[in-house]
Amino acid sequence: MKTVPTIQDIAAAAGVSKSTVSLVLQQSPKIKAETADKVRAAAQLLGYVYNRGAANLRGTRSTIVGMVINDLTNPFFVELLVAIERVLAQSGYTTLMAHTAENVATQTRVLQSMREQNVAGLIMSPALGTPEQLPDEIKSWGIPLVLVMRPMGTDVDTVGVDNSFGFALATEHLIAQGHTRIAFAGNRTGYAVANQRRQGYLTAMASHALTVADEWIIDVELTPEGGRKAVRSIFEMRPRPTAVVCYNDQVAFGVLHELDRMGKRAGKALAVVGCDNVVAAEHTNPPLTTLSAGADKLGTIASETLLARLDPAADGKEPPVQYFAIPQLVVRESSVGSAGRHPHLSVDAPRTERRVAGQRQ
Repeated sequence: MKTVPTIQDIAAAAGVSKSTVSLVLQQSPKIKAETADKVRAAAQLLGYVYNRGAANLRGTRSTIVGMVINDLTNPFFVELLVAIERVLAQSGYTTLMAHTAENVATQTRVLQSMREQNVAGLIMSPALGTPEQLPDEIKSWGIPLVLVMRPMGTDVDTVGVDNSFGFALATEHLIAQGHTRIAFAGNRTGYAVANQRRQGYLTAMASHALTVADEWIIDVELTPEGGRKAVRSIFEMRPRPTAVVCYNDQVAFGVLHELDRMGKRAGKALAVVGCDNVVAAEHTNPPLTTLSAGADKLGTIASETLLARLDPAADGKEPPVQYFAIPQLVVRESSVGSAGRHPHLSVDAPRTERRVAGQRQ
């Protein structure tokens, strides 16, 4: 079996020390040109291949940023990822992406691997059930962390959405269309973001003195299949809701598909509102009314927040960033019927993004 040459082999062949070989391979200007040429010639003769990744592990300055995403089957996170990668690339960073599929054990393995790869920083959307102490643990590693979409306290940089306000806005829209029996599809017990979105819905209903039956708050998977289940549940209720606000566009897509399978049309048989405004939302049948906070904008802010932490000039004393974008409601046919009282209208939220101390524009 052929032996893989080592730095020691190159040093012996070139008649120099191992440290000299290492400096040459890292293209250090400290080594004389003739010595560097001799080392490179020896390396080429021996068939040595320089592993820059391994060298980065030994270096003090990495140009790799880890991105840990909980659900790449959701187009919103793909759009977010594209924005993050673009901004980081413009600043000379390479991204190392991992998908946890909402599995905490997978997330643990991924984070440990990224730590071993000496990533400069991490941008993460935590998996469901992530231990509360994880941000502090990552901080103890000396790796800057920015959370996206899923907050885990106020002492860690976070970029997300004002979920409560957004879902109050969506529910108010349905009430304005004359609906008084409105369901919420995508409730997840013990899940902070679902709690925030449900609370926004409940706040709007309460502000109009509208009763919410327990069965109207439907706990389903945050997927199209979850949306299909929600529709079947709704049409078994007596009296049944005439509208539904969905946790995200994925759930809403399932609602639309199941209505179509049943020979019914969203906006007529059941008004439907989603959340995220992914690219496909405008092209469903009928087009989907949905909340939009802008994946591109959120990804850009998350990247810029991390880059600020990685800036060698930063003193590390700035307070954590807590940025929560205020969504707009993009009104389409799924919530207003085929006549479309407000087709393709963007309803601006009557407030601006919510920032707290330490937030960056």
